[in-house]
Amino acid sequence: MIATDVASPAVSLQLASNAVLGDDEMRVLIVDDHELFRAGLALLLREFFPGIELLHASTLSQGMNHARGELLNIVFLDLDLPDGHGCDALVELKELRPSLPVIVISADERVETVGRCIELRAMGYVLKSSPPEALHAAISAVLAGGVFLPASSIARLRRDMGTDEAPANRPGQPQSSGNSELSNASDLGLTPREFETLAWLVRGLPSKAIAVRMGLEDITVRKYVSHLLAHFNLRRRAELIVMLADRGIKLGVPPVTDPAHDRSLLAAGRQRTD
Repeated sequence: MIATDVASPAVSLQLASNAVLGDDEMRVLIVDDHELFRAGLALLLREFFPGIELLHASTLSQGMNHARGELLNIVFLDLDLPDGHGCDALVELKELRPSLPVIVISADERVETVGRCIELRAMGYVLKSSPPEALHAAISAVLAGGVFLPASSIARLRRDMGTDEAPANRPGQPQSSGNSELSNASDLGLTPREFETLAWLVRGLPSKAIAVRMGLEDITVRKYVSHLLAHFNLRRRAELIVMLADRGIKLGVPPVTDPAHDRSLLAAGRQRTD
């Protein structure tokens, strides 16, 4: 069983790592205005988690209402909603629930949109035009804590970010291989605390919220983030997201997040100074 709000993130992450594809506690919100697409996505999700609980929303306001009051593992979010305006929908959702991982699932194939969503703390991006087997692989990856980006976008994003010349076989950087195994701290050459920081960072938490979640000072989390970026020869979170997608690294099923805890994260974060 995945803990909903445990005191120690280390425990939460360990439980998440043990709950790979098959945990009947998985709760997912699908926000999309096309009923047929929601139904198809729901069928795919139930293949991975037969006992999954799915919540549906056809508008951003309905999705926000669910997010405001529900325990959730992850959200699949369409950008083209009747009352949403592209990436603004992602901004609103992440402002309300900073610790809730969001996977954008969209018909917009522009690399600029993919990059913008990653900058706005999305955990991944799945194209609606993907064939069924590709969509199946994408969902499998994100529900195992991996980052999924369109293959056609990764090379362009790396080039735009200036990371396409990064060494291919740095220690602690496993190669992308469709590998279904989860990575742990030692696999990536990280300390346990650095691994926790990476997991929360990838799932979209700002540094201040990570500090609150891990019970650390802001400066300590900033130090961990700096170590992570230096370790992977990168400069910012968006580059980390692209690297994880490129290498197929999986960090474990996102733990259930509690809206009340997110509110406390936001309140505590506002009280901290930069």
